[in-house]
Amino acid sequence: MDVFINNIFSIYKLINENKKKTKDIIQTTILSKQYLVYYLYRIITKFMNLISIALPSKDIKVFIKLLLIPKEHDYKKNYPLVGKLTNDEHTLDLIIKTILLMLTNLDKYINILPNATSYDILYKFLQQKDLRTILTDIQDLYSLIPGLSVHSSRFNYVSDNKA
Repeated sequence: MDVFINNIFSIYKLINENKKKTKDIIQTTILSKQYLVYYLYRIITKFMNLISIALPSKDIKVFIKLLLIPKEHDYKKNYPLVGKLTNDEHTLDLIIKTILLMLTNLDKYINILPNATSYDILYKFLQQKDLRTILTDIQDLYSLIPGLSVHSSRFNYVSDNKA
């Protein structure tokens, strides 16, 4: 899992370095981060039954809240994010860092278990995802799922609390 986490972090760094080098009319940095978030979200929800056992529900609820998924939705199932994913770069950074922290904590939890055979399927899946495969998967998502970004007239907030 460490290799997968490092690969994701490398992609994240590459996206941020590209931002510093270019000033595009189309904000490719935000698009790239959105598709990285969507890719990671799909992996998280694929293994949510295992992840929800290992991680505190508080951490998962924070993750779901950052993605602006309604509380009423069953977080163990995929939520359609097309046209709903934030276009705020700070929030996207926060989501990516939250996912990386979740995966790191998940790996620590699995490593302290005496018999973690139930997590073998997760490890086998992540071992298949080398850097080239991850980039290809994200490019495929980009071509198959256009329009992840929320419409600019829709408010982009995380909390209804006024405190």
